[in-house]
Amino acid sequence: MSDFPPNLSIRPLTIEDIDKCVVLENKGFSEFERCTPEKFKYRLRVCPELCSGLFIRDYEYKYNAINLPEVADALSKENSSNDDSNTETNDDDLNELPAKSSVTKETLVGHIIATKIHSSVITGSAMELPSAEDPTAGHFEGSRTVGIHSVVIDPEWQGKNLGTLLLHDYIQKLSNQDLGDKVVIIAHKELIPFYEKIGFNNLGESDCKFGGDTWYDMAIDLIAEDDI
Repeated sequence: MSDFPPNLSIRPLTIEDIDKCVVLENKGFSEFERCTPEKFKYRLRVCPELCSGLFIRDYEYKYNAINLPEVADALSKENSSNDDSNTETNDDDLNELPAKSSVTKETLVGHIIATKIHSSVITGSAMELPSAEDPTAGHFEGSRTVGIHSVVIDPEWQGKNLGTLLLHDYIQKLSNQDLGDKVVIIAHKELIPFYEKIGFNNLGESDCKFGGDTWYDMAIDLIAEDDI
């Protein structure tokens, strides 16, 4: 856990994040497995509350002292060697709320994309956009099963437990907001141990052959903290 950078932020994704999501998805998946821009557009419009982004945030210099004291300290030392006028920060200034967001930049390093699905496990139809020809495709608002279609961490940020952090946060928030009864996903065989550590159960080989590959159904029940 000590590998976590201090300026991490997790928030629901919106349609304004679509370009960042497409870039990240292309980094993490092959051409046959990645989510298309059309699917991103649909999912981020109809159910953004089920789509979560992990960001690295940059703040205005003066607000680092509030948001990221460790970063502020390092920046102060760096600036003090270059400009004596920046060596002190007025405490009164820190108590003032910024007129606008103090975040100057957000870099998307991980995301989860999901919809509520018609079936109890991921199917080929669940992965597709809605259509008149397939009444089981797309998002089903009344469903209690959340189907995850994409989990990705930027390759440059892998190996820092960020996938674990993002999934734990996601499952906890869905549980506490009562957005479903369970979360399901399909995973490659080598990733089964990772999802089992999160708390998913392996349901066996999936009937879904998305991208022409072999997958395994994984599921986890959603239980609000108040019910534990």
